[in-house]
Amino acid sequence: MQAAWLVLAVVSTFGYHLVIKLTPATVNPLVSLAVTYAAVTVLFAAAAVLAPDGAPLRESLRQVNWTALALAGTIVGLDLGFLLLYRSGFDLSLGQLVTQSAAALMLIVAGVAVFRERLSLSALAGIGLCMAGLWLISRR
Repeated sequence: MQAAWLVLAVVSTFGYHLVIKLTPATVNPLVSLAVTYAAVTVLFAAAAVLAPDGAPLRESLRQVNWTALALAGTIVGLDLGFLLLYRSGFDLSLGQLVTQSAAALMLIVAGVAVFRERLSLSALAGIGLCMAGLWLISRR
């Protein structure tokens, strides 16, 4: 099942960047994203109600904590950031690569410092390649 979720994430990431790049420059980005979030809210609410074997809605709502609001804030920043990044002329072919590489480097620091994760030699080599790739891309 993990492979199916990976495929879903990859295909959705592809679609996300393609659609956000194609969003008309004339539309107010805040209005466009508000419509998007309204549609997402309806879709998730319907899925929660129709999901088999799901916990009752009242019980699920009781378990929601600060992370739901924190995630909402990061999603707003993510969506608005990419929308405005592409509108400013940034290449579709590089937007995801640059941001994900930079975020991966930040997550490595967080993983080691906060979650006490350990890095192998191969991971350190990969980090070096990631940093070299960011340097090469930024040399435009």
